[in-house]
Amino acid sequence: MTNAHYIRKNAIIYERYKDNFDNIRTEEILLFRQEIRAAYGKIPVMVGWQSGQPYQNVSELTKDIKDTNRMYISTDHNESRLLPEQLNMEFRAVHDYLHYTLQAPFTAAGEIKVFHLQKKLHSSEIGRKILFSEVVLQACYQEHFGHFAPTQKVILL
Repeated sequence: MTNAHYIRKNAIIYERYKDNFDNIRTEEILLFRQEIRAAYGKIPVMVGWQSGQPYQNVSELTKDIKDTNRMYISTDHNESRLLPEQLNMEFRAVHDYLHYTLQAPFTAAGEIKVFHLQKKLHSSEIGRKILFSEVVLQACYQEHFGHFAPTQKVILL
């Protein structure tokens, strides 16, 4: 399967499948959230928040981190039942720091690369499934359709 076919397949899955959030046990959600908080606590740079997209590419992110020891995270589109407000931004901070670490572009291919490292921060199978939905499926949707999905959802494959 080519990269384009993989992206298209996962974009359509995200578009067509129903939200599985209500099928996740409360303790599984709490574990996923705890793992995010633990990973966020290990980010070795300062994190700031701002509206709008702070970086157009990983080169801008890298320059900011190297020049200021700080990175900024967008507060836009921060509506998630899975990760309430601040926790969703902390999740984004961990994720974006991994983009910097891997020098992975902000494309579906880069998101997939980051996913493979980020999933190591989650000990449970359900956590890795949630992460796949949050990172890979959403990125494939955005790249294939050219915009973010109108609503965030969790697809458990």
